[in-house]
Amino acid sequence: MNNAIKIALASVLALGSVSGAAFAQTAAVMTEQTDVSVVRIDSLNNDSGRSEYDRLTKLSDDTSAMTEAQAMVTADPMLVAALESKNVQLNNVVHVETAANGGKIVYVR
Repeated sequence: MNNAIKIALASVLALGSVSGAAFAQTAAVMTEQTDVSVVRIDSLNNDSGRSEYDRLTKLSDDTSAMTEAQAMVTADPMLVAALESKNVQLNNVVHVETAANGGKIVYVR
């Protein structure tokens, strides 16, 4: 009976470590799929995007709004990595929005 308990306990511990590794791999895969779109605010300077361009230009002139947007980015290491991979300098971030699909839209100057 004592051996049966040891075998059962060993089995539970072995399965626990395997499922933990599987969870870690799943989390890593999910974080790699972070959807980040970068939009330059000057690309909105046209007839259809004029109001958004004006709004974001005002934000780019507001130091506290820029600081808040950049703090939001630096708080998310996945977002920082995604922006760095797209050669975006964090000091150019003007505004960050969450898209309907959960991804991020980052507006830069």
